Amino acid sequence: MFDFNKNNPIQDVAILVKGTKNGAYTDEEGFFTLNGVSSDAVLIISKIGYSTLQVAIRDISDIVYLESEINLLNEVTIRTFSSSQLKKVIPDQVYFSQQDIQRLPFILGEKDLIKLIQYTPGVQQATEGQSGLLVRGGNGSMNLTLLDNIYLHNTSHLGGLFSAINSDFVQSLEFSKAGFDASYGGRLSSVTDIQTLDVPDKTSFSGSIGLLSAKLTGNVKIDDKNSLLVSGRRTYLELFKPIFQSEDSVLGKNSNYSLYDFFVKYTLKLSPKDRIETTVYLTEDNFKDKTRGRNRKLQWGNVIYGTTYTHQFSNGLSSQTTISNSFYEFSFGSDDFIYDYSANSNFSVFSLNHKFLWNKPNYFFMLGAAYNNNTILPKRVQATINNAPLEILNQETSKFDELNLYGDLQFSFSERIKIKSGLRFTTIATKSNALVDADQYYYLEPRLSVKYELNDNQALKFSYQKLNQFIHQASVSSFSLPADFFVISNNNVRPQVANQLSLGYVFEENGMQFNSALYYKNVSNYTEFKNGSINNLFSNNIYEDMVSGKFNSYGLELSVNKKINKFTAQCAVTLSKTIAQFDAINKGEEFPTDFDRPINFNTIVSYKLNDKIEFGSIFLFTSGQNYTRPLDIRIINERPIINFEPKNASRFPSYHRLDLSCTYSFKRKGRWGSKLNLTLYNVYNNKNPFQIYFATEGNTDDSFVEIVEKRDNFFPFIPTINWLFSFN
Repeated sequence: MFDFNKNNPIQDVAILVKGTKNGAYTDEEGFFTLNGVSSDAVLIISKIGYSTLQVAIRDISDIVYLESEINLLNEVTIRTFSSSQLKKVIPDQVYFSQQDIQRLPFILGEKDLIKLIQYTPGVQQATEGQSGLLVRGGNGSMNLTLLDNIYLHNTSHLGGLFSAINSDFVQSLEFSKAGFDASYGGRLSSVTDIQTLDVPDKTSFSGSIGLLSAKLTGNVKIDDKNSLLVSGRRTYLELFKPIFQSEDSVLGKNSNYSLYDFFVKYTLKLSPKDRIETTVYLTEDNFKDKTRGRNRKLQWGNVIYGTTYTHQFSNGLSSQTTISNSFYEFSFGSDDFIYDYSANSNFSVFSLNHKFLWNKPNYFFMLGAAYNNNTILPKRVQATINNAPLEILNQETSKFDELNLYGDLQFSFSERIKIKSGLRFTTIATKSNALVDADQYYYLEPRLSVKYELNDNQALKFSYQKLNQFIHQASVSSFSLPADFFVISNNNVRPQVANQLSLGYVFEENGMQFNSALYYKNVSNYTEFKNGSINNLFSNNIYEDMVSGKFNSYGLELSVNKKINKFTAQCAVTLSKTIAQFDAINKGEEFPTDFDRPINFNTIVSYKLNDKIEFGSIFLFTSGQNYTRPLDIRIINERPIINFEPKNASRFPSYHRLDLSCTYSFKRKGRWGSKLNLTLYNVYNNKNPFQIYFATEGNTDDSFVEIVEKRDNFFPFIPTINWLFSFN
């Protein structure tokens, strides 16, 4: 039994076989057991605060969702995914449980949490070779990700094969691209709130061993008050690379890539009403590329830790306090063109957040405050040109303090109209350095969501939100590997402001879900580098190379989910456009942003042949990334100047890929269970470009050096086998 709105398991739900005294109660995970019940029996399901249901046993083939008394539910709805839009007030918000993740087809032996988000409309993969998110025209910096209430800066592992979140330790995920809770702020595009596994009734383990990676997760119940959740994952592409290697792909013999992540959470139940959770999470990626005579190295990773204290005052009133610290660092080096350089940047946030929550049958109210101390090193670069040092005045560390006050109220205006409103007040104080003056900024951010129920199966939704973002991401668009710098706002580069409108229609009936949305987003004070080129790495003042403009993003999003007996299908289509305009770029003419993806399509299909064998497939198609191609190098006054084509005039080829998987489940032996999975990645071996790089013809003694464009391909066709096991 699961709560329909929160998707949490419900304990102590009474289940009674109609006409008998045979019954049971659900445990902490929402499960129950009944013996000696015929297939024609009817169950009466009840719990205070929820509507009472009568359900025939033959109709129960999946999770049963209970609706609170505020919205009467006339029948049990068995859904393919728990992210039903019909009962939610907020449009474009999805909620996934661990059960939803398990229904996904495998990708190289993994059921990836971030991939689950990418398969929703309006969300697209970032640059080819990354697993970040692009949401409604925004860039990667405009997404807020929280892991157990702690800020996580980067969710990407190289290649998009894995996200930085190991799905094995995830309890639930809530993703919003409109109508954000007022407790969320500082970002313009989306919020991803991830909660890890709860305290278990008994110790359990799960993991997998395959050709590309291995992982292990343990949820250990120490005693009635203490529990420990530990999870680790490591890839070893370097060991099995010779089996799959392709000279023009990431798996070339002169390139190497590895990643690991490690998670631990300790939970202490002080009393039935008091709980303390402490979380630590580490990730690291390493990539080395020595193909074709170049020497390129990239390394990045997160270190986050924090503690959350939860107190339950009464049945409907609780409070939550979180203190945390998040640190992210990225470094890379290369010898592109005539430069030999290394650069690094970092981003850290110390946070303190406290909120009260009133959850009643007729309304939900939240009130809270948060403080953040932010520290950013935009870039530190060392470089040589023709073995001679290049003098670069590196950027100073930037710091700013942030104080937020926020409140949310959700209520029923009438039987058919539900409203959620929110207001967030933010004040930011910057610390002075050579490039940033001490200053004070104030924001007021209203949010409004309205749902109108046409009938029991259809609803219209509307939302408006105004959001502000104080940090800016400036990307080197001609450099296709992740090369992003983060700077804070100052007198010349003002805070980014987004206004977004969304209108949606939802229809659900007989196991089918159809969702559609039209959106329009306007972002002002959006920043770019003047030429988006590698020249910006060597600038003495990064703000002098940045200019502010605006972009408009609009689109149509469609998705259909359908389950027919053992067959499940999900399809999502996004048609969109994101156009930017800067007075100082492209002669003031509009141009598509780096993150403009006009067409995005994906489909997921699974078929459960029987209790042992299950097939799955994923097909993806998305427009390629825009980039600015260098044309040539002119030597002027003995200093090389790279000339570029008009802004984002070139685009990567469209990305498309088909994956197939087959999973065989072995017979359980007591508490032990295991599966064997075969995944065929990139079945037809499409050569999706991983990176575009440029070679030179000529030398710096000439006044003109020609630049030639070349490409490295993405991962080739890769078959892999994984053994998955569990003990619970």
